[in-house]
Amino acid sequence: MFKNFNSIYLDFDGTITKYDTLGLFFSNFAGPGWLDAEQEWISGKINSKTCVQRQLALVKNLTPERFYDFLNSIEIQDGFIDFCAAAKKAGKKITVLSDGFDFFISYTLKRAGLDYIDFYSNKLNVTEKNGILEFSLEFPNENRDCKAGLGSCKCSKLSKNIKDEKFIYAGDGLSDWCIASKSKMLFAKKSLKKHCEKNGIKFIEFKTFFNVLDYLKEGMANNAGFTTKNIDRK
Repeated sequence: MFKNFNSIYLDFDGTITKYDTLGLFFSNFAGPGWLDAEQEWISGKINSKTCVQRQLALVKNLTPERFYDFLNSIEIQDGFIDFCAAAKKAGKKITVLSDGFDFFISYTLKRAGLDYIDFYSNKLNVTEKNGILEFSLEFPNENRDCKAGLGSCKCSKLSKNIKDEKFIYAGDGLSDWCIASKSKMLFAKKSLKKHCEKNGIKFIEFKTFFNVLDYLKEGMANNAGFTTKNIDRK
């Protein structure tokens, strides 16, 4: 199923998870002001690093109990565990590339028994003072030359000889735009889908990872070799 690919890279928020965990977090705990920064990022007025720093600064008076209740509410996308099992059986490594928070990713993957999966993201520091959590961010995967202006540059984690790295990618949003154009096979939805349609980037639409698995299985059953007119990414 995966034999024509070297590796698998996946977005986290809204791709591996059913919903955008950052959006939900800020919606629940940052108040309406977080949307102002979000719109400035979408419109290109600020980069994602500045956006998320401004949004995180709006989170006030959050207790550990409410924070962990939120983390425990994060849902894995349908079919993702099956997808991981299939990739592991085929000896293919999955790497998560996210412009989100490591704390959310690590906690969610561990809860799902998938903590063997490597990931790259922004680092969320969490401390407690007088029963209230305080947050700060670090950007260990920042690339000042990142064309997308991400806090965690996704393309920098690809092979230097990118033409030889035939990889699957799945994503759903603005932070996926740059890396999406480099993938051998792209699964897209939501705003990434719209971006691809607008810019002539070939993709396969998906909702769950059962869709991804079905597509890969069908391609092998039909001996498509993943080089058909609809999905070739030469």
